[in-house]
Amino acid sequence: MKVAVIGAGIAGMACVHELERYGIESVIFEQKKQSGELFDHSAATLEMFTRPYDPLEYLMSDFNISIKPLQNLNSIIMNSPSKKETVKGNLGYLILRGQHYPSVETQLYSSIKSKVYFNTRADYSQLAREYDHVVVANGQHDITMTMGLWSTIYQTHIIGANVLGEFDVNTMIMWINTRFAKSAYAYLTPMEKNRAFLGLVVPNSTPDQAREYWKLFWEIEKHPWDIVYEAMVQHSSGSVYPHQIENILLAGTAGGFLEPFLGFGMLSSVQSGVLAGRAIATGKKYEDLLLQLKEDMKHSLVFRELLASLGNAEMDRLVAALGTPGIKQFVYNTNIDLVRITTAMVGKIRKYLHITNREG
Repeated sequence: MKVAVIGAGIAGMACVHELERYGIESVIFEQKKQSGELFDHSAATLEMFTRPYDPLEYLMSDFNISIKPLQNLNSIIMNSPSKKETVKGNLGYLILRGQHYPSVETQLYSSIKSKVYFNTRADYSQLAREYDHVVVANGQHDITMTMGLWSTIYQTHIIGANVLGEFDVNTMIMWINTRFAKSAYAYLTPMEKNRAFLGLVVPNSTPDQAREYWKLFWEIEKHPWDIVYEAMVQHSSGSVYPHQIENILLAGTAGGFLEPFLGFGMLSSVQSGVLAGRAIATGKKYEDLLLQLKEDMKHSLVFRELLASLGNAEMDRLVAALGTPGIKQFVYNTNIDLVRITTAMVGKIRKYLHITNREG
């Protein structure tokens, strides 16, 4: 069996890893000179979104992917315009992304044996004629859009920087404030004691507008850190159907598997890549294997829509509520499937936040 994979990112390499488990070697075509995103940064994998499973244990048990985190995530500091709350517990993990070990990309690359052709831009339609199967996992939606399968849900610019300072390596900081983040958020995730990634997600904006919001973010929050490297990328969350056309399978961002809520995207990208490889190796229908993952994406979209409906007064109410004893334990320190419960109650939550604001 001949299999070609377009993209040596985490979805593509997860697919190759799964194929190799079944004794199937593939070839990977990567247009960059190296696997991994162009700048190092750290991201969070939150336990509350994978309950009742630990996120990394779940990847190992169900997808045979072993990922070593940078650190455990034991604390999240949440900031709204006039509220600040800190929650503690076994909240998840901080993960390194980029081109240097122990990034997820370098870990996955070291786990595969198949040939990778770097600096090579592949033509998916030509490969589909030459190979039994082609997996598109190039981290973009250009091919999916060309195939007429893509519908945009949410677009953002993420502008961020590696910053120097003093950081707690087990703590993530988040900001929600419509003045600089509109309906999204900003976050700081440490990479080591003296270095962290500070990122601002700005939805529905041009690059110039995103830079203006970035400047305002620094002015309002008065960050004490020094910038050593700054970058901006555009992310698009979208709906894709079907995920397979004849012998072409779509995984990762190309398959619409970038969460529209937090958007870190590692878990869903890895899972979709593995499931694409599993479908090829076993002959099972790819769309059937994706059922749970597609359901998870729908829940993530509900969270995104909830956040987008709130103004700063409601943001303050939300942060205050999340820091309330009882609610705090329910959200962060239980094994309850919070995502599905919250999704079912999102209308009541939105109504509560707006009513409470009016009463206040």
